[in-house]
Amino acid sequence: MKTPSEIFKNNPEIQQNPSVKELISEYEAVCDALIDLQQISEMSKEKYLKILLLEIRQSISMELNRDLEAERFGETERVNFKHAIENLREYIDEYCRDHKIYL
Repeated sequence: MKTPSEIFKNNPEIQQNPSVKELISEYEAVCDALIDLQQISEMSKEKYLKILLLEIRQSISMELNRDLEAERFGETERVNFKHAIENLREYIDEYCRDHKIYL
């Protein structure tokens, strides 16, 4: 975003006009509001990323525990980690798309 000084650099005396002063004041207020909105948006994304990481961590723990139990009880069907990772990748892609998070 350009500052009022940058916008009026070729004609700085126009900034003394009362209407232009009012316009500059409104412009600065809109710029401040935009910055606040961007910060809120970033905090939202941070919240969604924390949720995503928590869910991934829980899913990994669950799969590892399931595989440990299968090993302990001598089950022949163990966790297919390749399949689990493919599912995890699909989940991350969908989650990011839903929450407009671009990695």
